Amino acid sequence: METQREQSEFNMAVSFLNRINLLFYTANSASLDLDAFGWYHALRCLFRELSGYMKPEEVANKQEEISVINESVSKNIDKARKSGYKQITPELYIKMENFEIFLRKILKDSGLQTKMVDDPSTAGMEGLE
Repeated sequence: METQREQSEFNMAVSFLNRINLLFYTANSASLDLDAFGWYHALRCLFRELSGYMKPEEVANKQEEISVINESVSKNIDKARKSGYKQITPELYIKMENFEIFLRKILKDSGLQTKMVDDPSTAGMEGLE
């Protein structure tokens, strides 16, 4: 028998969106710096944050892709350490870019990017009649 929990009058929506914004900023900065490690881990954090908005099969399919990317990132980090400068292979860059595009699509398709309103001139005016 399942019991209902008491619901708070507050929610974490603003905090959640702030975290998402910061993680996308971090991912973008890391990709510009060719920082495979930072970019990968920002994308992993985004994946965890957005996984609740994904279909179960999307999560499962991406888990396989994440494993492939993880292996490539590990190899890339070893090469970067040996060479002494940041680098990222074009193949890995494209894999991570596609993963980020997927996450951005989840964000958009879930309505997290913009609030939908019928008439923009009345946005935020609900209940003020």
